Amino acid sequence: MSTEATFRPRTVRRIAWLISCLPLVLLPAAAQETAASGKPPVTIKELMEKTITPATNTIWNAYDPPTTDEQWQALEEAAVTLIAASYVTSVGGSGPMDTDWAKQPSWRAFNDVMMSAAKDALTAVRARDHDALLVASDVLYPPCEGCHMQFNPGVVNAQ
Repeated sequence: MSTEATFRPRTVRRIAWLISCLPLVLLPAAAQETAASGKPPVTIKELMEKTITPATNTIWNAYDPPTTDEQWQALEEAAVTLIAASYVTSVGGSGPMDTDWAKQPSWRAFNDVMMSAAKDALTAVRARDHDALLVASDVLYPPCEGCHMQFNPGVVNAQ
């Protein structure tokens, strides 16, 4: 029997959503109403720009094996951030098309691969296995590019 805790996906999604809403306790009532609606209080675009892009870039830029605890810690933070963000993208955000996108089978498929690759990256980082991290990084890229091509074509290979 594994000593690792297992969670049902629904429970983990709820935990991720609750964590993402914690800062709202300090915000005005209007922001709290947004959280109460059941939608994440940010758009997918905001989540991509502020959370997912920095996390994926951290993972993708780990060409060389980390040599310090701080480098490994930054990679662990990126993987955890990406896992949490993928739960939010699985339900959509507050943007006009976000909920519709999250319901589409192709969105779910891209998101599932992103989630799986992020989990593999986290496992690799915690094991300090650079080769496994590179494999997870390679798996992570295609769903990101594919999703952008289908749902936001202007962002693929944008300079």
